[in-house]
Amino acid sequence: MQLVQFAFRWMNCFLMRALPMPLILRLWDTYMAEGTDGFSVFHIYLCAAFLVHWSARIRALQMPEILLFLQHLPTDTWRLSDLEDVIAQAFVYRSLYENSHHLSDT
Repeated sequence: MQLVQFAFRWMNCFLMRALPMPLILRLWDTYMAEGTDGFSVFHIYLCAAFLVHWSARIRALQMPEILLFLQHLPTDTWRLSDLEDVIAQAFVYRSLYENSHHLSDT
């Protein structure tokens, strides 16, 4: 249940609280360029890419620390290239897993 605390913010705010504003604009440009699937589908892959990006650090923490870390990602000093690396990884995940049957509801 505690994971909902960070996931709710990531999903409902589309990472607006996790990134500096110039990077949010770049990210939302990507969402809009993806058309109707940008916010509803691509965002899921982007969140997965964020988790993988931070996975080494996350695995070294205990659950309360993980939740705090995920609620306050250290992205204050990120540059455009940092975000674009995560976006690129999200595109890779989407191309690999979008049509996977094990991820479908049926």
